[in-house]
Amino acid sequence: MHTFTVDAPDISRAWLEACTRLAGLPGNRAFHTVVRITDPLQEDPHLRVELDRLRAARTKPLLYPVDTVVNTLFPVELAATCATHQELTSRYRALYPRLCEVRRNARGTYFGRLVAYPGTHDKPEPVDQLARVIRRLDKLRSSAKWSAVYEAGTAHVTDDDAPQEEEMVPTSAGTEAPIRAAALDTQTLDFPCLSHCSFQFDSATDTVHLAAYYRSHYMFDRAYGNYLALGHLCAWVARHTQLTPGTLTVMAGCARLDCTKSELSTLQHTLTTPLFDLGA
Repeated sequence: MHTFTVDAPDISRAWLEACTRLAGLPGNRAFHTVVRITDPLQEDPHLRVELDRLRAARTKPLLYPVDTVVNTLFPVELAATCATHQELTSRYRALYPRLCEVRRNARGTYFGRLVAYPGTHDKPEPVDQLARVIRRLDKLRSSAKWSAVYEAGTAHVTDDDAPQEEEMVPTSAGTEAPIRAAALDTQTLDFPCLSHCSFQFDSATDTVHLAAYYRSHYMFDRAYGNYLALGHLCAWVARHTQLTPGTLTVMAGCARLDCTKSELSTLQHTLTTPLFDLGA
């Protein structure tokens, strides 16, 4: 099995290094890859401009702009006009039925699953998972008594969300927000490729870190926009818990490089201050 781990200071370098690693592997794919980004909102502007140009030049298949990919996971422009998380959730939920009429959103959006996760027969009201994450992290920040707060993957998000104490050491803690709804997502392909997000609180630095797991990741089509959206998501949670946004770690069950050698080479020579040996 081929795998790799990437550590980089920003999105552009992390993404490009992951693509370069994949280009050197059989079939241009790897399993259980890990990409860790120190500042998941920082980009190299020159690489981003070239990436947008190459994506726009694609005709078969057509690719959505990076900003469109970002907004399926975090609505950046809408959030910028909202003072509170409750306001963002209310406004997004009002838009959600119309968004789901778009063919690519027929099964929902990632942000929709975060703020309006499908309820159950007994508890039909959609669940705002991010509100729960924010409440938990705010409690952890003020009490600093939890060292680990986990949500079992088999539990439903409508279950009791009271944290369960494991230890009394005020070091770090976490809370999860699943994306996949087992009763609805029975298809083997397409949405949702993102399975869940896990927020980890480090009380020593008042920082919240984010880890996300994708069962499959197409690097040219979606990964760059996904990284950037996750960076915005972490920053939003940090803002509403009075914490500092930390690192982003993205794991992929299977990562695939879906661009040409020419496209990758163009991007490799775009960085103004390359940090890696990117080859020819």
